[in-house]
Amino acid sequence: MNKKVMALAVAGALAAPAAALAQVQIGGSLTILWYSHDPDNESQASSGDILEPSEPELYIRASEKLGGGMTAWFQCASSLDGFIGGGNDAEGFCARNSGFGFRGSFGNVFLANWDTPSKLVQNRIRGWFSGTNALVGGSMRLIANSSSSGLPNPVPTAATSASNSSFYRRQANSVNYHSPNWGGFSVAAAFSANNESTAIADATGLTPRLLGINGVYASGPFWVGLAYEKHDDYNPGAVAGYTGGSDDNLTVGAGFRFGGFNIRAGFGDNNYEIGNGTGQELEATAIGIFADWNIQGPHTIRAGFATLDDIEGNSTVPVGGYRPTGPATGADWMSVAYSYAVSKRTEVSVAYNQMDNDTNSTLTLGKEAVTTGGKQTSVGVVLKHRF
Repeated sequence: MNKKVMALAVAGALAAPAAALAQVQIGGSLTILWYSHDPDNESQASSGDILEPSEPELYIRASEKLGGGMTAWFQCASSLDGFIGGGNDAEGFCARNSGFGFRGSFGNVFLANWDTPSKLVQNRIRGWFSGTNALVGGSMRLIANSSSSGLPNPVPTAATSASNSSFYRRQANSVNYHSPNWGGFSVAAAFSANNESTAIADATGLTPRLLGINGVYASGPFWVGLAYEKHDDYNPGAVAGYTGGSDDNLTVGAGFRFGGFNIRAGFGDNNYEIGNGTGQELEATAIGIFADWNIQGPHTIRAGFATLDDIEGNSTVPVGGYRPTGPATGADWMSVAYSYAVSKRTEVSVAYNQMDNDTNSTLTLGKEAVTTGGKQTSVGVVLKHRF
């Protein structure tokens, strides 16, 4: 009898961890770029080959059913940049989309460091292409003024960073809601907590905060999305004596699949209040189109193009990658790639990438500054693997 009891006890001990792990997932993705880059700026930089990762991550997901159709969930997604470059990881533990929340028939409510509702639509638009990397990215530098990842609201009286002006962002300290699917329609909304208020003198009246919402309708091979994002007191032009203001972005996107084609298009309208006490404003609009053509089996050809119109308004200061108001301040981005799917999880691609500035523009592919009106290019190999 004692042997039977002991056997049952051992079996129970071994089964308990298995039951617990049944609701835990571990996975991730790796992307490696090896390419030749021409920065088009001989006085400050030179051409060379670059080997680097692009947004690799390791995630841990866990969930628990609470009853009544409600589930508690958790995700920690961490960057793996160091697996190629070594040294300290640029983003750190749980610095990619990570959060804790509750989901049920009402939708999904969670507290997180997470892609904003605008970025969720922008990600649908770009698809396979990166938003900003130097080999297969750059479109979001035109459409949404570059990228800001895992950052809080800026302190508008301190030194500037990409977080002041970017509308393609992963927002830290945010409260999020993602709705269920209502006959193909869904919404997402988010706002950021005002953690930064403790570092800002009350007399300034500055209270930086982000608000965002999107709506997406998807039916069969077609989808269309609309997103709006508003930044209060972000000091986008990094001006001294900032007096406050509101900046906003409107993103519109649509996509359609037919045969072996997947075509997406997007539009971004970015508006900034400079807040230097003179009523200056800046507006930048851009459009992009992206296409994937699965020729046959593992063979796919991809192409992307985006164009930024001349900057409008009366601003005399730049905002992020956008030059001050004036003629010939736009730019064009284009990229083409051939991809071969080695398996369902592994893909090899060769790609060409280009950022071509108008005569008064200085947009880059993200590595080095470019001469005014210059054209930066990259050509190389992309390795992707999901695990």
